[in-house]
Amino acid sequence: MYRNRNRELHRCIADTKGAFVQPTLYEAFGLTVIEAMNCGLPTFATNQGGSTEIIVDGISGFHIDSNNGDESSNKIANFFEKCKVDVECWNKIILEIILEHDSFWLLLISLGLKIIFGF
Repeated sequence: MYRNRNRELHRCIADTKGAFVQPTLYEAFGLTVIEAMNCGLPTFATNQGGSTEIIVDGISGFHIDSNNGDESSNKIANFFEKCKVDVECWNKIILEIILEHDSFWLLLISLGLKIIFGF
């Protein structure tokens, strides 16, 4: 039940051209990043840990430095300012997320099947 509600919230944010921001100091795996990207949200995540392996900075999302709030907030603000000027900006990043994310999920699924079932 809660899972569906969370997905609806992410969709609502995406439909209004919002974004997901994860300003943690370190993220070991980045499951929240994957979930946000899966919902089609432009994602700003820490430049430390697992999110660096998931996001290609400036292409399928953005890395932010949680130790530098001014730089991080400027990067987020610049993205939205760019989207005001170029209405396709938001859509371009979403397309990259979808293209990158599909191949990432296929990799995770194949690794999971190998681990669980041995093939």
